[in-house]
Amino acid sequence: MTIGPILPGRLPSSMLSERLKVSLNDNALELAKLQQQVSTGQQFSLASESPGAALRTIILQSTFERQQQYQSNINTSLSMLAMSENSLTSVGDALNSAKAISLSGVGSTSSDAERVALADQIASLRTQVINAGNTSFRGQYLFSGSQTNVAPFEEGANGLVVYHGDDHQIQSYINTQTLLPNNFDGISAFAASSPEFGGDINPALALQTRVSDLNGGRGVKLGSISVTLDNGTPQTQTVNLSGVETIQDLKTVLENAFAGGPLTLTVDIDPASENGLRLTPSAGTIAVSNVTGSTLATDLGIASSAVAQVNGGDIDPGITLQTTVASLNGGTGIGTTAGTGLVINNGGQTFTVDLSTATTIEDVFNLIRTADPDLNLGLNDAKNGLQISSRISGADFSIGENNGGTNAAGLGIATFSASTPLSELNYGRGVDVDSGKQLQIIRRDGTTINLDMSGTKTVQDVIDRINDFEDFDGTTPLADLNLGQGVPVGATTLDITRRDGSVVNVSLAGDATVQDVLDSINAVDPGNLVASIDPDTNAFQITDNSGAGPLSIASNVVSDALGLAVTEGGTDNSVPLQGNFVPIQLQVTLNTTGNGLTIYDASGTGPLEIPANEIAYSLGIDGIESGSDPLVGLVGDEPNPKESTGVLSLLSRLENALRNGDDQEIGRIGGLLDTEIARVNRVRGDIGSRMSVLEESNNRLKDQEVKIQEAISYEFDTDLTQVIVEITQRQSAFQANLQVTSSALQLTLLSYL
Repeated sequence: MTIGPILPGRLPSSMLSERLKVSLNDNALELAKLQQQVSTGQQFSLASESPGAALRTIILQSTFERQQQYQSNINTSLSMLAMSENSLTSVGDALNSAKAISLSGVGSTSSDAERVALADQIASLRTQVINAGNTSFRGQYLFSGSQTNVAPFEEGANGLVVYHGDDHQIQSYINTQTLLPNNFDGISAFAASSPEFGGDINPALALQTRVSDLNGGRGVKLGSISVTLDNGTPQTQTVNLSGVETIQDLKTVLENAFAGGPLTLTVDIDPASENGLRLTPSAGTIAVSNVTGSTLATDLGIASSAVAQVNGGDIDPGITLQTTVASLNGGTGIGTTAGTGLVINNGGQTFTVDLSTATTIEDVFNLIRTADPDLNLGLNDAKNGLQISSRISGADFSIGENNGGTNAAGLGIATFSASTPLSELNYGRGVDVDSGKQLQIIRRDGTTINLDMSGTKTVQDVIDRINDFEDFDGTTPLADLNLGQGVPVGATTLDITRRDGSVVNVSLAGDATVQDVLDSINAVDPGNLVASIDPDTNAFQITDNSGAGPLSIASNVVSDALGLAVTEGGTDNSVPLQGNFVPIQLQVTLNTTGNGLTIYDASGTGPLEIPANEIAYSLGIDGIESGSDPLVGLVGDEPNPKESTGVLSLLSRLENALRNGDDQEIGRIGGLLDTEIARVNRVRGDIGSRMSVLEESNNRLKDQEVKIQEAISYEFDTDLTQVIVEITQRQSAFQANLQVTSSALQLTLLSYL
């Protein structure tokens, strides 16, 4: 048998089997993939199956999850604000009830028993408001600010209420770039603190001052400036100051720019003003200018044409916690000597704060907080002073001096001083000095004087008006000095050490008036040793032209009585030795705690009385000093206390006024209740505005959610119609594949021919 040639279409059975197997596997895998898409609803389970679609899907899913978190934030915020609104509705109801009670409790229409019953109702309303203020949501207090785990309000003795939260609010994101507060702190919702106060205390510039704290804390935009030194051959440097952080850095960079000479530059703080820079060339002139596109030289106060020395303008350094107390008030400090300090009256308690160990503002804050933790302390928005307030509602709050010091005034936080405007006194109602009423004083000798206060504007004006009733001038008898204690002018002399070192003993024997004393001193060395009266202080003053040394007067009974036991240690002959204030028979001064007036009278030994009227009451000096010692004055009350005018404070004060039958106070609180009702309604309106913003944002997020889901579905979800068609087609192909395989793999004799 011959063997014929191999037919060209014939394949080896192994190759045919392999090709059929691959075809079957492909169809089975595709069919399984399609069935998985139907069962999971997803086009792919591995990113590698469709990298582009997978990347787009991941981005969309991340956006979707973020949108859902925003919606969760919004829903939580809406719930918190809704509960806050319910609480403030209760507060509003309490205020309206209190207003009605204040109207019915004033005047003679209510008996004492009825007023007590009304006061009990007010106490119940205060409890209702405290409970509303202590509302919590999901274990967090709504009105504690950021201290959400602390109950905000605590009722103490005598109806006082202490706020334990802070003045911060909790914010949450409602979209990618928008934060919205979802709560109200107790200060903004309940006005649970006294108004913040504090004056400008003008910190001096120091080498340690940060550039970012200049210009009231606004800082300057750093860059370069052009400086030219000229002593015939100009030297110009463009100095890059972009890396400086402090005035010391700025000084170093500027001086180093000219360190190579021939002219050099010295930079320091202007000693005349203590608030600007001084630039001095080693010789010739200096000019400083801005470079193109910058205002840095102007902002630093040193832009100048060619001059011998640049004395920069005030660059107003802002206060920080690290500002030294010695730099305050233009570098004069606040006089933190031992034994002085502050006296704080808050919530019926008195706290004395010794500031002698304080070196920075932070030290001051720490010492005050340690003494009285119920105070808010911080820096004002202008960054030029402190701001302080009390968190106790229902009581007065004041800060004065201790032992006649100047710390409170130096820190700008004294509630009462000689410069206080009369319009601020008596809880802001002022002193009606132009009504025609007069201040009446019944003196110790039984006589009555009536003083016209019209035209006075400040506390100092009132002091001057009273003190001017008995002027300290040449005609004043020595017997009237020191509140009638007189001056012992017997054999004792004034021992004056002159500026040339010589000592003169001035005899005052036989002197009867202030002018006699002046004449006795002026007769020693006419024209060179000169005594006079300081018109501003009502005290003796002495100048001496004998030399350049210190001028002093030794202490003895005469010099002490005349206020002249002092020293002028300078070398300027034109600067007088300034005596101390010497009170005469009727005098008024700030009391030693600086929070009221004290009136002395040496006209007799009877009681000293100031009958109550609108002027005396507003000045805090109505009352009686019943003793017979002229050195003991009638001590007035603080006429300018601070108070919270929030709902809790008003309810506490109204309760006390009803129990005491104080119609004037009831009327005052009634007026403040109207203001507080309007304020609470504004807060409720603010809540409504926030809720509207949240609801609008929520609706917008829901619309965006639908669009994002559509995009995700397009990229990732299975198109069931298309997949079912593909499954049908795959099943048909798979069945045909099986049939071809079964036919192709049948082994017969013909398979080998």
